[in-house]
Amino acid sequence: MDLPAEELCRLPGVRRQLGRLAADLEAGLTCVWLLPDDMVTTGYAEDLHLTALHQSPERLNLPRPPTDTGGRVAGAAFEAVGSHIDDLPVLDDYDDGFDIGWEPTPSRSRTDVVTTELAPSDLVARLAKELSVAPGEVTETLVRPSARWYPVIGIQAWTEPEPPWRSGERASERGQDIARLIRVLGAAVKEAGLPPDARPRLLVTARVQDLPALLPDELELDLAVTAVHWWWGVIGRLDTATVVSARGDHGGHSSRRGGEALRSRILRAVREEVVSEVCGPNLGLAVSLAGSWDGSDRTLDDCLRACLADGPVPPTATGSAGHGVSGTEHRPGANLRTAWALGTVQSWEGRPRHHPAGWYSDGRTARPDALTVLVSQAQQRVLLPWIEEARRRLAILALPCATRPVIDLVSRYIERPPTDFRTHPRRAFEGIEVGPMLKAHRDGQLSLPANEARLLEVLVTARNVLSHRGVLYDATLNTLCAELARADRRWAQAE
Repeated sequence: MDLPAEELCRLPGVRRQLGRLAADLEAGLTCVWLLPDDMVTTGYAEDLHLTALHQSPERLNLPRPPTDTGGRVAGAAFEAVGSHIDDLPVLDDYDDGFDIGWEPTPSRSRTDVVTTELAPSDLVARLAKELSVAPGEVTETLVRPSARWYPVIGIQAWTEPEPPWRSGERASERGQDIARLIRVLGAAVKEAGLPPDARPRLLVTARVQDLPALLPDELELDLAVTAVHWWWGVIGRLDTATVVSARGDHGGHSSRRGGEALRSRILRAVREEVVSEVCGPNLGLAVSLAGSWDGSDRTLDDCLRACLADGPVPPTATGSAGHGVSGTEHRPGANLRTAWALGTVQSWEGRPRHHPAGWYSDGRTARPDALTVLVSQAQQRVLLPWIEEARRRLAILALPCATRPVIDLVSRYIERPPTDFRTHPRRAFEGIEVGPMLKAHRDGQLSLPANEARLLEVLVTARNVLSHRGVLYDATLNTLCAELARADRRWAQAE
């Protein structure tokens, strides 16, 4: 997405998740932070990882493993690591509820190292080097009660190498070294009985493919020492609106006077809300659409297609993308995780939202129904408060224009009047809807001025369209905004 990392980290939803990470780390919990795949390829994952890590005053970001030009771990580095594999710490007679598979492995010879195509990086050995201790002393050093340093150890899981191949199959699942470190460190913390403020802990930032498939759900069962955070529902309506508003057209509006300024303001608010509603949590698409769409309903579909064609489009997810609500407030359900990792689905305001690219995946040329629904919702959110305010003002202005007693108007044109309407008819009349008010005017029960009658007709038309989940097309929308602006100026002069 064309969005600076600093701006992303300042968004309210992102700041909220960073705050939750900081709170859990401060409470002594190891945190696993799961991000969609594209956040690694675009570089945002590293920026977010470092931002989260630097919230802790005591921290250690584990360096990336040494690799050669082919992307494989260098033989010399593996040789140094391999010599310490047998030295990894084992906690005797302790059961933390997981079968971590921590079995002694026979030492590998120099010949084994040379013939391995993808030698694994020993996470513990690199951590030991940073701590200036032997690999076998890592756990003991970190959980020593007399220690004066309790760091947050940052690990960028996507930088860890793939496990080696043996006889046509991988020797182990990707991320086993990280999973083992999480489990052993958690068990050691429990064994040592360390208080929350004296615990070493990890911040592991990863994609789902970087860790064993069952690890996130397993860690959810061990809330005493670990916390799992998903990039799920992080970006909300306020975040997208903030990004869109920052890229809106603000030029010249301050110099406009009276109704023209208000009309432009309403139209701009509708445009920004439509972009936010259509793009949802897809900030890159929101940036692109906000910079290219002129606000006309006639051009929206073509402009959205062009933005999707110009930017990266997530691949079609395999498997079920789910129907209805799937998952919880803080994580996607198992049936959505593949789609979530690929960027085709994300939580938006508490519900799964599919990427707009899916609307055109079958090559359709007609305007998608989903687009029409979202435009209608956006228009309702912006325009209904304006319509309601104008209705209230018209109801007050209509009282002196009544040709019949107000109590008769209430009885005839308000379907469910308040129980005290006979003693307070004027107050009851102020709750009349625009449709019955227009009918009363046409029946001759109200004698509204021409300007107010014209505004009332426009309000009725707009309210009927929006209440039936329809879209106000360009002509109707422009007329509504112009009438609202003229009425506002007219009422201001009368006060």
